[in-house]
Formats: sequence, structure tokens, C-alpha cells
Amino acid sequence: MAAPDTTAPQGRVHTAHIAGRDLVLQQVVQPVVASLSADRSVHRPPILGRCALAGPDEVRAATAAAVAAAPLWADVPPADRFALGPVFCRRLADAAGEFTALLVAEGCPRRIADWLLDSMSGMFDAESCRWYLGLVRREWRDGDRRLVLQHHPDGVLAINPPGNAAAFSAATAALHGLMAGNAVVVRVPRRFPSSTTFLLRHVLVPCLEEAHAPPGTLNFFCSAPDSVLRHWLDDPGVDDILYYGNSERGLGFQRACSDRGKKAVLELSGNDTVVVWKDASIPGAVESLVAAFHGSGQMCIAPNRAVIHPSVADDLIAALRVRVAGIRPGRPEDDTTLLTPVPGDAHVAVLREALAAGAVLVCGGRRLTLAGTPHPAGPFLEPTLLRVDGLGTAAGLSAVREETFFPLLTLVVPHPEADDGRLLSDVIGFLNRNRYGLRNSLWTGDPAVAERFVAGVRNGAMLKVNQPHLDFVHLLPSHGGTGRSGGVHGEATYVFLKTSHLQSAVLGP
Repeated sequence: MAAPDTTAPQGRVHTAHIAGRDLVLQQVVQPVVASLSADRSVHRPPILGRCALAGPDEVRAATAAAVAAAPLWADVPPADRFALGPVFCRRLADAAGEFTALLVAEGCPRRIADWLLDSMSGMFDAESCRWYLGLVRREWRDGDRRLVLQHHPDGVLAINPPGNAAAFSAATAALHGLMAGNAVVVRVPRRFPSSTTFLLRHVLVPCLEEAHAPPGTLNFFCSAPDSVLRHWLDDPGVDDILYYGNSERGLGFQRACSDRGKKAVLELSGNDTVVVWKDASIPGAVESLVAAFHGSGQMCIAPNRAVIHPSVADDLIAALRVRVAGIRPGRPEDDTTLLTPVPGDAHVAVLREALAAGAVLVCGGRRLTLAGTPHPAGPFLEPTLLRVDGLGTAAGLSAVREETFFPLLTLVVPHPEADDGRLLSDVIGFLNRNRYGLRNSLWTGDPAVAERFVAGVRNGAMLKVNQPHLDFVHLLPSHGGTGRSGGVHGEATYVFLKTSHLQSAVLGP
């Protein structure tokens, strides 16, 4: 198989962008093409480019620029701000080739890169933005009075995207914040800055220039997170902070924001569940469950666990095992590749605990080379299926209770019940006791089961029935979660609403 073509991305200098100007800074980071070798002394990945690294002065300047721009941008009519979405889609389509090349060079499988592009296009097309615009202002008559509900921007939104899928997260959050009327500051992660700075500078900034946005409406720089987050917490000019990351750290950060009178918008860990009922489409359910291995499970909205009706468990697990066996390591430019390298050995303790408690290893669990050969230093982790019998047993296992963030799918088979109605109640209760809440999905052929599921499952920002678990859904909120996924105010989130505040008005004759 040919080596990845990184000729075009190599050599690019990615600048900071503050107050409408590109800044080439003295300090730089040099991101590298992702290594797929088990022996790094033999294979040294090439440099992908150079990215300006901001210091304290640039961090302060970015916030100051946003503070100056915020009232001017807030005065732009909402219809003009929401028109940014379709313009972004057009420019994204024009830049898709280079953006995809950067993602692939950073190690993102091309198949996932294409999915990210499609997802962004669906979030911000003309129909979506018309729908969004209709949510920020409602007006009706009450006798001789006019009643108004309207959302105003909070002011300055600071965004701390995750290390994984950073470009997607940074751009979608920034665009939502801008459409709401906020000025935006983005910290670009140091791990993979190339695709993120490219998308912000060469796709989103031109959209703002076309809209005649004031300088400082969008600012971004690459930096390590801790000092930047401290600055944002202490700077009175920052109103909202959108934080992506681990739940433990994120919930602590929420408390720090509250202490300083700032709004924390949290996008934290997930621990999604797919329920497969006895009358489900087995092929459809299998394909939905395979989403657990996209990006080696390092996507927060990938399912971590499945609950399978005992009457179909053996057949479904057998079909899933065959399907998972075909998921092998590959180069990111290969259209069939799903897996990405998995650092560390967190999987060892998780699997050991589960097996000691009686779980059955259906397949997987080994480290693999790019060729798919078992190797203790292999950069990939083999897709892994665990079977656990009994909801009670499953609830006590880390593999079920926590987000694992590696390619593991735990298959929970409840003990048989004489009454399916009682079994469904037990399953719904199991889902509602999940401390995390991004998505839950169900596969069933029974409309009554589907209605009970939708009415009874209160955990999660999104519920899906007979739909792919991973995909975003046109017009519906793309962000948010409950519990440890979204904090104490967690819910399904349109970021443009979450980073604005609702005001009512009454106008007499």
C-alpha cells in the first residue's frame, strides 16, 4: 500500500489570527504526520508544517480584540449573521480537498474525514440556518399588544476544543457562537493544529470578511490549555467558555466558572448505549454497533455499550463478531480504514476487571501492527467485544460504567424475564442510571416499544430509533448532553442558543 501523500500540506505555516491580522510568532510547534509504526526508531514521521505558538501577550490581545468587536457584531441583524452558515458550506466545499489532505496527514481516516465534512455541511446549510434563525426570535399578538421572545448574544465566547476532532469541534462551535452574535476566541490544540487553523483561517475568516464583520470578531491561536483557561477564567471580558474534554476536569472547570460569574458550556465524556430488541433488524443493528470502532472508539458519540434482548443475543453477537473481524488497521488514506492508533494501556485494567467478574471476551483485545499482526508495541488496538450477562453485573464494571475511549464494545445481555414489558422497564431503568448522557438508540420493529423508549429514557441529549447511532441529524441540536456529559445544566444544545440569553418584551399600542 502506498505511503500517504502529504506533499501539499507539508511546509504550510499556520499563523495566529488576532484583531483581523495574521501573526507569525517567534515560537512554533511542528506537528508531524501520524506514526503508524510499532518501532519509532525506524520510522520517524515527517514534519507536517509549522504552527505559530502564542504566549501570554497574544492570549490577552485576542480577548481584548473580541471585547472590542463584540458590541459591533451584536448589532448586525440576526438574518445576516445566520447567513454565515450557507457561505461557510460553499467555502468548505471549495476547500474540501486540502482540508481532507490535512486531516488524513494528521492520522484521521479518510472515511471519517468525509463524514466530518458531510456533517458540517448538513449543520449549516440554508434550510438549517433558516430554522435556527426562527428560534432566536418569536413574536405574536396579545390583543393590542405585541409579545416578543428574543435571544441576545452573551458577548465574548472562548472555545477550548478537544485534541481529537479539533477542527470539526472548533469550527462548528465558533460558527454557532458567531451566528448568535458573539465575538469568538479559539484556542487551537497543539496536538493537531494544522487542520484546525486551516479551517478557521481559510474557510471561516473569509466568510466573516464577506459579511464585513469588524476585526476581532474571530480570533484564534495555538497554545497549551492550562494557562489559557486560567486567563479566560480571570479575564472579565470573557463571558462564556465552551469546554470540551474529560468529565472530571470539565465539571471542576464548571465550578470555577460559576465562582467567577461566567457561563460554562460543557461538551464532556460520553457513554452511549444501543438497545437491540427481540424484533430488531439484525443487519441494521450490527452496522449501528460497528460505529463503536470508528476512530478506535475515540469519538465521544460512539456507542460504548449495547443491551441486547436475550432471545436474539447469540445470533446478534455471532453476526457482530463476523463483521468486527473485518475491521483491520490501515493507512488513513485508505477508504476502508476505521481504526486510529491508541496510545497507552488503559484497556488492560478495564479488560482484566471485566474478565475477573465473569465477562466473556468475544474477540479482540490485542495490540496490532499496521499489517494487523499482534505485537505488544503495535500502535493499534484490536476491536474488542465483551459479553456480560445480567444488568446488575454489568452496572458494576468500568467497561460499562465509564467512557473507555478505546475500541471496546460491551454487550450486556439481561437475564430473561417472563414478561417483556418488565424487561423493557428494567432496560430503561438501566439507561436512566447511566451517569453520562450524550445519545441512546434503539433497534426494534415494534412501534409500542419505540414509544415507551422515547417516553421513558430521560438520560441523554438525543434518542434514536432504527437510525445510525453516530450520525448527526439535520435540524436537530448537534451538541449537548445530560449528567457527566453536560454538567448540572446539561441538555440537548443548539450552541447559538446556549451562548445567548433569552429576553422577553411587551410593546403596547
